[in-house]
Amino acid sequence: MITLPLCTAGFLIVLSLIFSATESAFLSLNKLRVRFLRNQKDKRAMRVWRLLNDKERLINTLLVGNNIVNIAISSLLTYVALKLFGNAGVGLATFVATLLLLVFGEISPKTIATRHPEPIAFAFSGLVLVLEVLLAPIVFILTGFSRLVLKLFGVSTKKKAVSFTEEEIKTFIDVGAESGVLETGEKNMMRRVFLFTDLAAKNVMIPRKKIIAIPYTFRYKDIIEHAQRFRMSRFPVYRNDIDDIVGILYVRDLLVYKNQEQDFSLQTVMKPPLFVLETKKMSDIQRVLKENHQSMAIVIDEYSGTEGLITSEHIAREIFGSSYVKKPVVRGMINSQDDAEGQVSGLTRLTEINERFGLHIESEYSETIGGYVCELLGHIPRVGEAVADSGFIFTVKEMDENRVAKVEVREA
Repeated sequence: MITLPLCTAGFLIVLSLIFSATESAFLSLNKLRVRFLRNQKDKRAMRVWRLLNDKERLINTLLVGNNIVNIAISSLLTYVALKLFGNAGVGLATFVATLLLLVFGEISPKTIATRHPEPIAFAFSGLVLVLEVLLAPIVFILTGFSRLVLKLFGVSTKKKAVSFTEEEIKTFIDVGAESGVLETGEKNMMRRVFLFTDLAAKNVMIPRKKIIAIPYTFRYKDIIEHAQRFRMSRFPVYRNDIDDIVGILYVRDLLVYKNQEQDFSLQTVMKPPLFVLETKKMSDIQRVLKENHQSMAIVIDEYSGTEGLITSEHIAREIFGSSYVKKPVVRGMINSQDDAEGQVSGLTRLTEINERFGLHIESEYSETIGGYVCELLGHIPRVGEAVADSGFIFTVKEMDENRVAKVEVREA
């Protein structure tokens, strides 16, 4: 006669265990991990993500379900105790029910769930979705009532966007490094990003006395000699003195004048200078350089006197550290049909072309295949123009304004 109530109570204790474990599991989940798995099209992760998007409904559903089950357990155990011991069994039933619910319905499941939240949340996400539908009317009424009570006490129920302070994010980075998720180099780089945003131009710039600039009157030959001597790819150009910067010269722009030196004019080749105040933040300078498609800026003081200069390499070095390489190898995305022909990006370095096609191309002026084709032709090419060298034919397949974007390399 008491077998069925006891079996039912045992089943309900299992349900209470599931509810408590699931609640703790969802509250302990790493949301970034769930989002990653969702983006990988994991069906269980997609269900969990859907539930997490309305966390209030999720928690209320689990709480309502758990309380219904706990009340039912207490009622059944009280019924059994009354049958066995009469009125004296009420106290015993209360003690047993409390003990069972604490051990099997709260402490044990929640301890396990906080240690293994992902498998538990994923395993029972389908059940929770079903419960959200079944308990929707009750949850809706109770949620509305609880919101009303909170409103009476002046507590806002509106969702607030989650935000973190800089110090909290730094702590996350440190914890990630300590747990082995981040390598030391990655941690240091992330730390430098925060430091970078606080730096001003005067903290990073090449100081005035170390600036290597060229005068407004320099000729083609003078610039080439200067570039080879200092191994630089760009120079500030001044008119009277270093406080009178009038332009920025990029040595690559001289390629088109290789065989036409008499037509060269520094005034027409140089680009307008970009000036920034010495107090300007580095993060702002990075944005300004990008917006103006420049890689060098002149740092000035409040009286417009030249204080120094900053290049994109300086910015990268501040973020990536002193091991940053000034001229990184640009991989060329070679799409070869066989060993004798293929299309490459115009930015592919000559060293890579030599390695890929077994060539021995060398140039004093060019580092990329696009620049080398311009050097061979002696002018900015048009799409379809070709030139032969070293037993191969280089055909311009695509241009990006005045830059060679794609070159076809085939055996002559």
